[in-house]
Amino acid sequence: MDMFESKKKKIRPGYAAILIVVLGCVIFGLSSTYRLTYGIEMSNRKIVLNYASQTASRLQDRFERIDSSLKELIKDVGEREAALSDICRRLKDYDETWETDGSGVLFADGTTMLGDGSYITFENEIAMQDVISYSAQMNVSQQVINGKEVLVFSKPCEYQTEGRIITGMFSVLGMEKLQDMLGEYGYSDSSFLALVKNNGDNIWKQGNENPNSETNCFEDLERLKLHSSDSVMQMRNRVKVSMDGTLIYTKEGQEYYLAYVPLHVNYWYLIVSTQSEIIDYTALSRQHYIVSGVLLAVIIVMGGLGILYMAVRNRRMTEDNQKLQRATALANQANAAKREFLAKVSHEIRTPLNGVVGMLELAKRDYESKAKCLEDLDKAAFSAEYLHALIDDVLDMSRIESGKLKLMKETVDFFKLKEELEVIIHTDAKKKELSVHIDSAQLKHRYFITDYLRLKQILMNFVSNAIKYTGIGGSIFINFREEELGEISNVIISVRDNGIGISPERIADIFEPFEQGDVTAQNRSGGVGLGLSIVKKIVEIMGGDISVESEPGKGSTFTVRLPMETAQAPKKTPGGTEEEDITGISVLLAEDNVLNAEIACELLAAKGAEVTWAKDGEEVIDMYQKAKTGTYHIILMDIQMPKKNGIEATKLIRKMEQEANIRQPIPIVAMTANAFEEQRKEMKLAGMDDCLYKPIDLYQVCTCIRRQTGKKEVE
Repeated sequence: MDMFESKKKKIRPGYAAILIVVLGCVIFGLSSTYRLTYGIEMSNRKIVLNYASQTASRLQDRFERIDSSLKELIKDVGEREAALSDICRRLKDYDETWETDGSGVLFADGTTMLGDGSYITFENEIAMQDVISYSAQMNVSQQVINGKEVLVFSKPCEYQTEGRIITGMFSVLGMEKLQDMLGEYGYSDSSFLALVKNNGDNIWKQGNENPNSETNCFEDLERLKLHSSDSVMQMRNRVKVSMDGTLIYTKEGQEYYLAYVPLHVNYWYLIVSTQSEIIDYTALSRQHYIVSGVLLAVIIVMGGLGILYMAVRNRRMTEDNQKLQRATALANQANAAKREFLAKVSHEIRTPLNGVVGMLELAKRDYESKAKCLEDLDKAAFSAEYLHALIDDVLDMSRIESGKLKLMKETVDFFKLKEELEVIIHTDAKKKELSVHIDSAQLKHRYFITDYLRLKQILMNFVSNAIKYTGIGGSIFINFREEELGEISNVIISVRDNGIGISPERIADIFEPFEQGDVTAQNRSGGVGLGLSIVKKIVEIMGGDISVESEPGKGSTFTVRLPMETAQAPKKTPGGTEEEDITGISVLLAEDNVLNAEIACELLAAKGAEVTWAKDGEEVIDMYQKAKTGTYHIILMDIQMPKKNGIEATKLIRKMEQEANIRQPIPIVAMTANAFEEQRKEMKLAGMDDCLYKPIDLYQVCTCIRRQTGKKEVE
């Protein structure tokens, strides 16, 4: 008996060792199975996303081809100076060539005519006359014509024929043509394609298994069972900032993979969905999963060799997944930074732009009263100057996140800042019947050294948020005060409203990217919550701090404290005096836009110049070549022109001067909206003497002309 007990005790450690090995193998096997399952899921997501991206690229390419062909048609019609009947004939030829369902023109009086001479009306809320504001970029819209949904490709133009002004041309494509553009879908009848707007509304769909059975895909997906790592809210947020993505959902017991990819057209999205068992890689991976199960049994029996094999294999899969995750993270960071930048610029432009539009409308109304009309135009100019400054500085905004943002040091007149603030916010506040009170009595100085544009960004963000979250008839109070600390003062600016307020648990998050204040069904607002995040970063770079006090239902108070040096009143900038006198100077103006040319000619003539207009690059070369030496004192050269652009025209003029052995070449000044350094170098190499950026400032133009021509010699 004792011997048996002794053997039993000796055997127990062996059992324990075997149990430990078996448990270790089981744990390792379960862990490996989980990792393999996760890898299969990620691979399937990638396959569907890649297919959706390729399909979206194919559709985008077809859109761009139609857009380019329409652009060529407009160019051809313009060069021929065709009659209306000839234009209609060209439109019919265009329809036959590109197999479109119709093409037509938009007239300045608001009417729309097809190539066959019939007039039509677009039934949805988007006015096709708005196409003139889209410049040269692609414009595709979903329209309804005679009860039929179609896609309309349109581009602006400016022709006058037979007493009528044509402002745009368009081409109509039926929704059924989308299927021809996309080709045969690569999976099966259990899959589908859909084209939706970024708010989820359906535009078009193909396939029998479309979960978008209603009018909005987000609402349909909310009724389905989604994978634990996916949510409709996550998809909404990614779509808001034009990011692609995937999700997994279950319908009638069947698992589906769905991918969504943005199109570079009107914030539309292409959605692809397919059953998981249809994906080739899924079937292969499940076979591999069975083989791995067999290998796991072998591992338990055979021991170390199998464990070593699986360890090496799983390590490789982990490394591949980590590489994929790192690449995805980098792409997402770059995409998010770009969207954050664009959202902020849009937010900053909106309010002053409303001020410009509103004041111009008032100027039209008050045209009979010269004083009131001039006052309206002055107010519009205030907002326009801010827009101009913001656009000039757009490229520097991307440096905020990288830490390379450079602050300007300039003398800022806070009295003038207060006046401009009143003008900019006037239109939006008036629409909601808000009373705005601005108090600067506690400022001990008028002038401070700071970055004017950044300071105005901070103010406009606070004020626009106050307007957005304050109900009709509410009040907004803006207060400026100063704490003197010797040569440096703390300027404290607070913006208080009696709007909806912010709940205490949300205050800590509002300065985070993509976070907004409390938004209820009764008070929804646009934007994705980037404004306060960027404002906080700017305030920190300026050496200040920002705080907020709020109570739900009673309003919010945002306060910023910024250290600034006090300053003396700057010297008065000359304007409208001798510096703008260009009497006797002969200007050859090269500008293809008729309206811009008319404005420039009138303004320069008012300052005493003799202006001759050339409508394109070839005409300015011809006029300069035929004129006697000294006929023109300077050439103002637009860069983007038909036939020959400004740089090509300048090179030919410089070549003619060299061949003619002209000792004093004529000064050539570029006029462009492109502020990139690369084009500045290109203009200089072409032989241009200076550069003026659009929109043109008359004072800068006159001083540049005087500087380049030598005003005294002309006189």
